[in-house]
Amino acid sequence: MMFYRRFLLVYFFAVCAAVIFSTGKVVLSQSTTTPSNSNTYVPVTYGGSVLGGVEIDTKGICMIAPRHVMENLSKDMRRTFETIPEDLSQQVPIRKISLKKIDQAICDTVDSNKFLPDTARYLGGLTAVNYVVLVPEEKDILLVGPSESWKIDAAGYVVGNITGQPILRLEDLIVLFRTWYNKDVHTTITCSIDPTPDSIARMNAVKNKFGIPTRQTASAYAYELEKASGNDIVVINGIDRTSRIAKMLVAADFKMKQIGLGHIQSGLRGLPSYLSLLSGSPRHISPRFWLSADYGVVYHDSHKLTWKLADVKINAKTEDQYIDARSNARVASGKTDPVAVRWCKKMDEQYNSLSRIDPVFGELRNCMGLAMVVALILREGLLDKSDCSIKTITEDPRMKTPQLPEPKFVVGKSIIAKNVVACGGVEINPFTTIRAAKLDNKIDKQREQLAKTIGNNWWSR
Repeated sequence: MMFYRRFLLVYFFAVCAAVIFSTGKVVLSQSTTTPSNSNTYVPVTYGGSVLGGVEIDTKGICMIAPRHVMENLSKDMRRTFETIPEDLSQQVPIRKISLKKIDQAICDTVDSNKFLPDTARYLGGLTAVNYVVLVPEEKDILLVGPSESWKIDAAGYVVGNITGQPILRLEDLIVLFRTWYNKDVHTTITCSIDPTPDSIARMNAVKNKFGIPTRQTASAYAYELEKASGNDIVVINGIDRTSRIAKMLVAADFKMKQIGLGHIQSGLRGLPSYLSLLSGSPRHISPRFWLSADYGVVYHDSHKLTWKLADVKINAKTEDQYIDARSNARVASGKTDPVAVRWCKKMDEQYNSLSRIDPVFGELRNCMGLAMVVALILREGLLDKSDCSIKTITEDPRMKTPQLPEPKFVVGKSIIAKNVVACGGVEINPFTTIRAAKLDNKIDKQREQLAKTIGNNWWSR
């Protein structure tokens, strides 16, 4: 009897979990299957409140996730790790992903009421997209780039077995398509962490009280400033606030500020904290730092059927701000502080190394890279030009992506150190780069190999 009651209890919670996590016929959550003689699929969403090394509590407050929390996340994910097919187990410089066929695979999964396998969720192990190739005779578009097998690292990131770089996600691709598909205006995607006007007013009062802090008053000033800060607001524009992309943008932004203020170490000798470069400056400093993408030049062949994308480079930028006494709002000054510029340069130089130490920065680059892919396809009308239909990806209401806890606040003192209050965020806008695309006749010679059919599966070498 006791066993039977326990069985009913477990079954009840399993059903509740399925109702909570499955808002449609299929979701792009982590999933597992019961033993091979059963067709029952059990949805399990990992990393909902922990993503990119940042944890979100029930009030929406973001904080750096403790090490043990990330290790437990990693262990949970490994329990449902699916065996990688032999065709995807090797590192290759060119992997082709068929948009038409993966869309059909998703549609079949929806119709059969199952969950997507890891191979689809991780886009066959792609770590970047170097080419977007139209194949009109197949009514298809191919995404072409390097690929490798994947693993779950110690912090719960899905990374390549060889390079350690994060793997591209189908979930992010779908969110980006749905963000901009059939929209007259292609909005810029941004996030920022900013003090509220009330917090600014309180901190301004502290600043006026102390004036320029001296060696004797510096500690008291820092204490009063932290106490006055309250919770800062996480502002997200241009994309679903509950999406994985939104969380990754916020996580990368938050960690950049934490590194700049010396709250966490970068792990790189070439990237000290911004605070350490100030040489004990007593003045109140309120710099704005943000990360944006340098997409390089986009090239195309003579018929605009094959598009070559440059590697995405992340740039750290800065601008001084001041407080408007009437509105208590932060206002851009149009000026830059030399020390802040110097730190941004170090951030740029060390970004690749930093992304190997903390994959959240590689995840940010992946999001920016996929944004370019989607922007190119939509702005140039490549779906119509190739007669490629991906309706499941772009608009099928049965195809749901996970709604993760919404990042709303950070504790103000987490972006304050001594006399410095950091601000800023992340910006993604690939559309301006596409307008400057250039012809490269050499791509015509590459087209035959790049556009070669990939067979019945949705991936191929």
